[in-house]
Amino acid sequence: MMQNKGRKNKLTDKLIAIFLVLSAWKTLTLFFSPLVVPTIKSVALELVEICAAGTLYRTVGITMVRLVIGLAIGVSLGMLIGVIMGYFSHVKGILIPMLGILQTIPPVSWVVLALVWFGFNGKPVVFIVVISSIPIIGISICQGIEKIDRNLLQMAVVYHFSEIKKLRHVTLPSIAPFFNSAFQIALGTGWKIAVMGEVLTTSDGIGGMIKLARLNIEPENIIAWSVVIVILFYLSDFLLSMLFFRRDKRDAKC
Repeated sequence: MMQNKGRKNKLTDKLIAIFLVLSAWKTLTLFFSPLVVPTIKSVALELVEICAAGTLYRTVGITMVRLVIGLAIGVSLGMLIGVIMGYFSHVKGILIPMLGILQTIPPVSWVVLALVWFGFNGKPVVFIVVISSIPIIGISICQGIEKIDRNLLQMAVVYHFSEIKKLRHVTLPSIAPFFNSAFQIALGTGWKIAVMGEVLTTSDGIGGMIKLARLNIEPENIIAWSVVIVILFYLSDFLLSMLFFRRDKRDAKC
């Protein structure tokens, strides 16, 4: 009963948020021309055209492949760096400032450098997703390791847990919440950065479509593609939540 009530409340909150956004949008259209703030109807019609076009899946697929490759590399390196920092404090003192530098440098600077290094071929998009993911994952994994309950580790020693059993029942469950949160942040950041990189470096993918709409002065098309990005983010976030959080709950019951 409580779970159903909580889900209904969350759904209500989301519907209210959507209503407020649409209301604010409608209000802005009363004060600005369609070239500045397109109407909801024009964006909706543009969305229908995008979905009806035969190139939608190919366009989304190009961006998604770049995002997945970038996240796979960035998350893997971030986890490795996070584990090293978590278990070796001296190494952490060296790597933390370096991760801070990665976080501080604006993504557009990385894009320009990546253009020099890789050219106009989509590789800069992968590169900046990697660069943006490493600090988020690395710092979170390090914090997760540092927050492991020492009493649990001592209990594992008392009950003669093997290293694999200790990893499965103590270390991974302790780190999982930190990783899940960091991965969701990296995913949201990755979508934004990947599309931005495509706008600046390529003529294909979702970013390429947005750049074409900008050149043709089609703000309704830009917003329509932005809506597609938002939908893709929430869909991917939902799938990841189902994968990680439900598995965590099953492990907790076991």
